[in-house]
Amino acid sequence: MKLKRLKIFMAILLVTASLAGCAAPYTEKKVPQKNTGTVAAVSPDVGELADYFMKASEGYAASPERSAVIEGMEESDKATRLQMLVLASRAFGRLPAPKGNAKRIAPPAPDLKEVPDWAKEDLQNLSDGGILAASDLTGTSDGEEEEGAAGSSILEEPVTMKDAEIISARFYAAFGTDLKDDFYTAVNQQQLNTIEIPEGEDMAGGSSSVTKHTDEQLKALILEIVNSEEDYKEGSPEQKIRTLYKNYENMDSRDQAGIEPLQKYLDAVDRAASFSELNAAIAQSVLELGNFANGLIPGIPVTDTKDSSRKVLQLMTQVPGLTKEDYEKQDGDAYKEYRNSIIEQLLAVGESREKAEAHADGILKLEKDLVDHMQSQDASGKIKEPKYYTPETLDEMMPQAKLSQLVQSIGLSQDVKMIVFDDVQFASYAKWFTEDNLEIFKAIEKMALLTGYSSYLSSDLAEKFGTAGISSADIAVQNFLSDELGQLYTQRYFPAESKAEIEKMVTMLTDTFKDRINRLDWMDASSKKEALKKLDSITVLIGYPDEWNLNRARFKGTEEGGSYFENVAASEAEKWKRQIEELEKPVDPRRFPLAAYTVNAAASRNTNTIIFPAGILQAPFYDKTASFETNLGSIGSTIAHEITHMFDDGGAQYDAKGNVRDWWTNEDYTHFEKLCSNVVEYYDGYEAAPGIKANAQENLSENIADIGGIACGLELLSKMENPDYDAFFRSYANQWLRAADYSILKEMAESDIHAPNNLRCNRVLANFQEFYDTYGIKEGDGMYVPKEERVAIW
Repeated sequence: MKLKRLKIFMAILLVTASLAGCAAPYTEKKVPQKNTGTVAAVSPDVGELADYFMKASEGYAASPERSAVIEGMEESDKATRLQMLVLASRAFGRLPAPKGNAKRIAPPAPDLKEVPDWAKEDLQNLSDGGILAASDLTGTSDGEEEEGAAGSSILEEPVTMKDAEIISARFYAAFGTDLKDDFYTAVNQQQLNTIEIPEGEDMAGGSSSVTKHTDEQLKALILEIVNSEEDYKEGSPEQKIRTLYKNYENMDSRDQAGIEPLQKYLDAVDRAASFSELNAAIAQSVLELGNFANGLIPGIPVTDTKDSSRKVLQLMTQVPGLTKEDYEKQDGDAYKEYRNSIIEQLLAVGESREKAEAHADGILKLEKDLVDHMQSQDASGKIKEPKYYTPETLDEMMPQAKLSQLVQSIGLSQDVKMIVFDDVQFASYAKWFTEDNLEIFKAIEKMALLTGYSSYLSSDLAEKFGTAGISSADIAVQNFLSDELGQLYTQRYFPAESKAEIEKMVTMLTDTFKDRINRLDWMDASSKKEALKKLDSITVLIGYPDEWNLNRARFKGTEEGGSYFENVAASEAEKWKRQIEELEKPVDPRRFPLAAYTVNAAASRNTNTIIFPAGILQAPFYDKTASFETNLGSIGSTIAHEITHMFDDGGAQYDAKGNVRDWWTNEDYTHFEKLCSNVVEYYDGYEAAPGIKANAQENLSENIADIGGIACGLELLSKMENPDYDAFFRSYANQWLRAADYSILKEMAESDIHAPNNLRCNRVLANFQEFYDTYGIKEGDGMYVPKEERVAIW
């Protein structure tokens, strides 16, 4: 995965915080429709599948003769995967070569050498049409064969009607012409087929295009300041922006300096002959460079899940760079490549090759130990009770490390409360802090300095070792002067009337959510009382912060001897001081955690806050010239989505104050968990593109919020006179437009906590009768889901 995208996902993650549908007995012969509803889990026979695919292909291909579709197969046999693929190919006929978006999302051509001769032509047709994926033949996305339960090829295994439905959905997306079969693709078809992905970008459309447009606005605003001949006041937003921009652009000076700005910190680590001396070296680095200079146990303030009025310090450990399997294969490519990358870093900070190789091996052993001692995940999804640490308990766990010295030296109080991500793994990490391993930790600290700050040094170091992803001077300004820039951005691009309109819509949707809670027939009065209390307690932040959190560091220009590295260091050091202050003050639920120009929205369950920066309050999400229904379908669904996050599988564990507390009756929570498992089942197996399945369990929170968002919007529409449902639904589909290549969609499905965009549209809308009524969708259409299989919680 590209670093840029990984950073986006991590940022979103940090900000935001199974009962299968019962199948009815299948006792009678009938012609399956495109969507088989309650018989989805039943294994059909060949004849039933033939009828199904012939029905599915209506409107897309000339009607084939049934005998030609079924030729060479016994109609009464239970259909295998291979037969299903052949039947689909014959029913849909000769497929055209994919073009436009269909070409973009087509999977790599699979190897057909193991396919029986009788089926090869039909599977080649599917492959040529962008329908067939490697996983259809092997069971895995990487092409390695996966044996079935009886040791047979997956092609010989029986299939279900749900499998057939998923295959049909691939055809609907490839053609993209009928909104009754694939609403997302049909509504967005023209844009999907014509939009171009900008060079250097992974995707386009929807939030990606809005982000690009916003970046262009920000860049123009920054250049206007930089090129102005005005003498800006020292410490003003404009002065800091111009200074930092010019610092970044002074590449000759940066290249000439090389690694020198880091050298004194590296030398201090090298001289350390004990953990006490290493702690002193780290403390100097943290106080002068900021938190990324702490390679041993860096920490960030987070809201305490037991007491949301206070913050605790979340400690980090060394982050393993490989999977458990890769650490076991020392002769494997992944292990060798990773080992070489560690050696390259250590050589860059001045170690000899002999020492670099020895330290790399030590670090790999440490990381393997951490991977081997990862705490097993709680299958229930319950948020665990936090275990608190203090400097005193750290000293008890690792006495030779003398970490209380480090804690005090970097400005923290001796009674600071700390937590870790994984208590089992942290206990294993603690055992490594011995004098015998001092050199390993010195190596880790030097690597932290290199990777944490190379982005601000010479071009070669930034390119080879930098991790900040800062590719231009305007991005540097966005990173380090976000409130200064946000203040100027909102003054120019975010009118007061827009904020007022969004505030009004938030109130309307909150009231609607209250009505829906009050009507729930599965929730006890005591649980409803707590839920309504929580809803009434939500803090809503719109556009920008009440008070701008301006950077307190002094930014020195080149004429004063200032440099990009020096000003970034001053900024990061000041940021660390602010973080220390956060640990000593009550949590402010009105703290605005995103840059005002961020094209995203967020929900903080721990502070019971929802945030809508100005960046997302623009078309296609919000357009002050558009109809109410259009805005309700886009930004309205987003607002209700964030409200619903307070009651998703994670949010439901927090009370009105943002504390983790069981406020439910046992019966109600058991029923809620059952409803959540229904949502997992509802999404399970559906695809972003051929062979790219969504992770229904990982996507659960977001899927609950998506469904809740549309439910609230539709209820609000129902109270209007002659509402325009078509505008609402099309607006909802438009906002999820995303053009991306197959490989990117695959990476997204593996790493994103959100479902693929096509499913965020289609699987959500298929739950609501208003959608069926608006477009005349009926049984037999690809978008049809039987009423008993539709899901709803809130």
